[in-house]
Amino acid sequence: MKVTLLGLPQAGQQQLFSLLTSIALDQIIQKPLEARTGTCDVRDPRIVKLKEMFNPKKTTFARIEFLLLPDFDLRGPQKDLLISQIKNADELCFVVRSANAEAEINNFLSELIIYDLMLAEMRLHNIEREQRRKVTPENEKEKELFIRCKALLDQEKPLRSENLDPDTLKSLRNYQFFTLKPLVIAVNLPENELKDSQIAKDLRNKFGLPAVQLSAEIEAEISQLNAAEQAEYMREVGIDEPAINKVSCLTFEGLGLISFFTVGEDEVRAWPIRKGATAQDAGSAIHSDIAKGFVRAEMMDYNDFIAAGSEAKLKETGKFYLKGRDYIVADGDILSFRFNV
Repeated sequence: MKVTLLGLPQAGQQQLFSLLTSIALDQIIQKPLEARTGTCDVRDPRIVKLKEMFNPKKTTFARIEFLLLPDFDLRGPQKDLLISQIKNADELCFVVRSANAEAEINNFLSELIIYDLMLAEMRLHNIEREQRRKVTPENEKEKELFIRCKALLDQEKPLRSENLDPDTLKSLRNYQFFTLKPLVIAVNLPENELKDSQIAKDLRNKFGLPAVQLSAEIEAEISQLNAAEQAEYMREVGIDEPAINKVSCLTFEGLGLISFFTVGEDEVRAWPIRKGATAQDAGSAIHSDIAKGFVRAEMMDYNDFIAAGSEAKLKETGKFYLKGRDYIVADGDILSFRFNV
């Protein structure tokens, strides 16, 4: 799954990409017009807690891919690159400066809507031209759908704001509409504004979009410290955890993914799956043989497990469960599979 990171000049998207992917900022700045890719651990605090409990030989976080694009300008010299990469993105993360955040978001959303409106109008024109030769149930249905999309976009509303059924969504995704993609806002603040700012909350309320606030300067300093030093420094500046942790988790959630966990002395691991996946689907994320020979899954709720302190104590509470293949996995389930191939 790919998250495309973009913003206006000097918004801080390069610094954020560097922090998320551990690619040196100097290396990125040398070629600012190039698109860059890097992977990022989804810094889930639950995995950190499970690691402390099991002290495993190996710890594996879920991972997602980030793509950094040149400065956002759909009318500039890089427009073809921007359009092609945004089309292929599973999710967008737009970085804004706190001083002008509302205006930057408004302009960005307007650009996306204008692009989608042009796409809808072009497709409607082509459908009508096809219907001059022959009207079919298929092209009539498609025409109705695009009329509906155009009406929504004419009202300056993104397509994701419409409650579309799964079949319609699947059909529209083939056209790679920009406003159908999940969108996360990252607000980059100066260091001296971070402690008392509520800007992310205000933007969430205004635009109805997930938003997180951060200071790229502070995050860079945090990344250079060990765990003990990080905790002390974050207390001083008034934050509870590195903001890049929140960015990775928020974008992961926006992709429609959840994590289930497997635990033990050898490895504690997060496995990403689609929200709504079954226990059998979850087994297939580990190995196809588990899905093929699925018998049942042993399930512990993460919060119940942490409260109990161990599997043995959890079983005493009656909260250790056996689930069938059709069980819908919840985010944070700790699973172990029984299968027979």
